[in-house]
Amino acid sequence: MSLKKGNELSRQGLYEEAILEYKKVAPDSPLYDHAQFNIKHIESFSHIKTNVESHIAESKPSSIRQPLLSIVMPVFNVAPYLDTSIVSAISQHYQNFELIIINDASTDNGKSIIEMHLSQDSRIRFINLDHNTLGGAGIPSNIGIRAARGEYIAFIDSDDWVLPHAFANLMEQAVTHDVDVAIGSFCTFKEDERIVSTAYDSVAWTAVPKGKVISLKECPDLLRLSPVPWRKIYKRDFLLQNKIEYPEGDYFYEDNPLHWFVISKANRIIVTEDTVSYHRLAREGQTMSSASYKLSAICCHLNTILNYISPIKGEQRKTAFTEFYDYCYRSDWITQRQTQPAAQNMIKKRWAQIIEKAEKEFPLTTNRAPFPKRIKEYSEAYPDLDLTVVMPVYNSADLLRDSLDSILSIKGLKFNIIATDDGSTDESLSILQEYENKHSNIHIFTQGNRGAGRARNAVIPLCSGNYTFFMDADDVINSEHLVKAVKDAKKHNNDLYFFKYRIEFFEEKKSRDMFNADEKLWSQLPKMKTNEERQKVLAQLINYPWNRIIKTDLLHDANIFFGSTVVHNDIPYHWHSIVAAKNIGYCDDFVTTHRKFSERSQITNVSDARRMAVLEALRYTYELMTHYPQQSEDLLDSWKTFATDLLKWAKDRIPAELQETYHTKSQEILSSLNKV
Repeated sequence: MSLKKGNELSRQGLYEEAILEYKKVAPDSPLYDHAQFNIKHIESFSHIKTNVESHIAESKPSSIRQPLLSIVMPVFNVAPYLDTSIVSAISQHYQNFELIIINDASTDNGKSIIEMHLSQDSRIRFINLDHNTLGGAGIPSNIGIRAARGEYIAFIDSDDWVLPHAFANLMEQAVTHDVDVAIGSFCTFKEDERIVSTAYDSVAWTAVPKGKVISLKECPDLLRLSPVPWRKIYKRDFLLQNKIEYPEGDYFYEDNPLHWFVISKANRIIVTEDTVSYHRLAREGQTMSSASYKLSAICCHLNTILNYISPIKGEQRKTAFTEFYDYCYRSDWITQRQTQPAAQNMIKKRWAQIIEKAEKEFPLTTNRAPFPKRIKEYSEAYPDLDLTVVMPVYNSADLLRDSLDSILSIKGLKFNIIATDDGSTDESLSILQEYENKHSNIHIFTQGNRGAGRARNAVIPLCSGNYTFFMDADDVINSEHLVKAVKDAKKHNNDLYFFKYRIEFFEEKKSRDMFNADEKLWSQLPKMKTNEERQKVLAQLINYPWNRIIKTDLLHDANIFFGSTVVHNDIPYHWHSIVAAKNIGYCDDFVTTHRKFSERSQITNVSDARRMAVLEALRYTYELMTHYPQQSEDLLDSWKTFATDLLKWAKDRIPAELQETYHTKSQEILSSLNKV
């Protein structure tokens, strides 16, 4: 097909050859106008000129400048709605755009749908991810932002549709008034009922002036608008200069912090009455249907927003904090949605901790009379703790009691245990529930089988102890040594604290101290006088999560999570925690005894297609590290060595049929390491 071949040539930069192919499309073909547009599009940025007349309809002639618009569309398992969304994007009256579609490793036929449209339209750019990323749309959207070439950036939800005139109207406002962000209206409809409703932020919407340049200073109600990104366009330079992206973590509703980032930084905002999108509600798989305890993710957002507005100075500081306190008050709905009393009380505690942290920055300002009383009530809803122990559990029934009993033997610390059963098929869940019924400081949550990393991530927003310890369900601890480590870390205000471990070869009934490579590194620590020197050494340890405790404030403030993959999910946690830590401590005591098995399934023994996850683990970890430009050359050297050695190690554990793909992708990673 000439249109498809022309698009392939255009993507290769062979524009003259592409035009020749487009001209082969006959006038009576339904693809004729599309081909003519592609010719005009090539003319708009190249020296090539033709005598083609475009027959594509425009909403209205425009004399204003029409810069390139990058439209970002993250996609995950929305195949029934994807055609409609893509067609609404490529049918825009505003024609100077690129549509960047990021497929977040969908398991339906979404990839095929995208590829069909890709073959027909040269304006589409397709990024296909091998592994599903953490959280919701945040990480794939950031990938789209980084790939964008346009002067402005827009977003489309892949199960919504955008009105044909939407971006033409927003771009006209943005360009005419030279704003950082332009905001439009939207409508909603429920998947089953198909009744169209106006936007659900009508009270705040009415209070915001339309058609004039404003900012947060003049209009605090901007922060009360629905935060959704698919009603806005953003000036790309504004986002880049202010380093604004979605926060990245294993949670959803990432557009809440993004909205606060944008509105608190933008000096020129315009709001228009024009409707942009029709947003689909109540479809299966949307985040609103998530397990109620996972709504605790909003605590992460509140904390992220607070950290972002804390440096704001002047009169706008008061506005930002006043609105923040009110936003916290309105976010209390998450506590009412809880089905487990323990989750409700822990969320209340986290909510109160965030408010108390904010009050150290700026006095509480509110017109809501119940607010101070609620803060006190919520602060007392759950005890103050020294330590939270997080335990992912999957088919560990024969060893689980030993693990739990070793933690329960802790004396001299206030602690709790938060365990997530990761879809066990043995008696693990019933054992956990038995312990929960006996001990008020043990709380059990469940999810489908998604791996230990996602099981840990699910409850990170609930952690409220001064320190957090991630322990495997088939290991045991020396509780006396753990208590000593927590007290020493608190004494020296360490935000990350390491200790030694032992290895038990379970079937052989043998044990040993740390592995030789780790023991050799550990012997260097007494010579390391600075935090940077300790970072370099500790980063080279095997990436076990149970060889350290982390200050919970650091865990939340730096948005530290485990990776999305079943295998190698501890690599992001290992490196992110070390890079983010400003005061690392350690002791020579053995705390964890880690069990290794030769006759039962264990992730460390995987030698199948799942091992390909090493590629995503390294890609994502390096992306995290780029957020810390102050890291030392020594630490970067450690990263290069680690990544190179891990790729070599994993190669022998990759199935033969995947070796070629593994080689290609590992070479791409190695090439990027050489540029560091």
